Amino acid sequence: MLIAMLMIALTSVQAPADATRVTVSAPAAVVDIDAGKLKGDIVRLAWSPDAGELYVQTSETSGLNIRLRHYRVGLDGTPPASIPEEPSWAALYWSWKSAQSAPGLSSLKIEVEQQQARVSATSSPSGGSMARGDLPGSGSNAGAGAGMGLEDAARAVGQSQTANAVTLRLKGHVIGEFVNAAVVPGLAFSWGPSGTGLIAFVDQDRRIVIMDDQGRTQTCTGLTSAILPAWTSDGGRLAYLEKTGKRKFTVRVADVTIPAR
Repeated sequence: MLIAMLMIALTSVQAPADATRVTVSAPAAVVDIDAGKLKGDIVRLAWSPDAGELYVQTSETSGLNIRLRHYRVGLDGTPPASIPEEPSWAALYWSWKSAQSAPGLSSLKIEVEQQQARVSATSSPSGGSMARGDLPGSGSNAGAGAGMGLEDAARAVGQSQTANAVTLRLKGHVIGEFVNAAVVPGLAFSWGPSGTGLIAFVDQDRRIVIMDDQGRTQTCTGLTSAILPAWTSDGGRLAYLEKTGKRKFTVRVADVTIPAR
């Protein structure tokens, strides 16, 4: 039943929208999360089909082994509850929210740019930390759109090495950057409802920005220190993690109104 609900929601096409006319409420705190207690780095945030709960996934690396852990997060303030596996609806949601092309608008497509630069061996973040979007020296997840980008790394001084960088760009805006790391779409952006051409992404100042298919943008007031934006398939809510300390976050949810053009 839940999968059917999500399939209907994901395939329901709405009209293109103007990002400057979207209304976003002040975000409400849902629950605090201590990533240290969850074990690993938080790598996914997904909405259930009925928008009644959230799913959080963590990843812990030990050598060549990667262990994923799964948690259900209610909207009533209760701590994350461990579950044995990722719900099938969460995998489907993630595929939709992190796609290269906009849902229902295939012509709107994220550009993938790859380049190399000489960076400081002591100043540049590690590949793993950049994949998680860590802030330099923070050692904790801070959003794939944040932290030291390629240009900053290239200006670093001292012993240097070649860094491979992949930049995700849409309408001239960087919506993800990965240095010496595998590209993981969706860490710093979330597509909006199918057909609207809207996307929410985390900018270099860790603010959530909404953009439409024409490249118009709106920086959301109060949605700061953000990582992992996650938009409900109907567009009515936008969730994200607000970084509040070393390995500590608050799940926040804002109500969204999307008027048609």
